[in-house]
Amino acid sequence: MNFNIDDVIVFNDGEYLILDVIRENNNTYLYLINNDEFLDDVSIVKVNNNNNVIEYTAIDNDEEFDYIVNKIFLDFKDDVLDFATE
Repeated sequence: MNFNIDDVIVFNDGEYLILDVIRENNNTYLYLINNDEFLDDVSIVKVNNNNNVIEYTAIDNDEEFDYIVNKIFLDFKDDVLDFATE
C-alpha cells in the first residue's frame, strides 16, 4: 500500500493524519496525529502487510524506534528551528 504525507488512515478506532512516512530496510513507518480537532494524540507505527491485511504495530525494538524518532526529527528540523527561534 502506498502511504503519503497528508493521507488520512483509520487506526486505533480513529482517523489519523500522516505527518511523515519513513521507508527503511523494506519497512514503512508512519508518524501520525489524530485527525479530530479536539484530540492531540500522536503515534509512530510500523506498517505490516499480513496476507494483504494492513496492520499498524508499535515498534518493539529500542534501536529501531530510536532510529525512526531521529529520522522524524531530521525531517522536521527546519520547522523545529523556526519554532524555537520565534
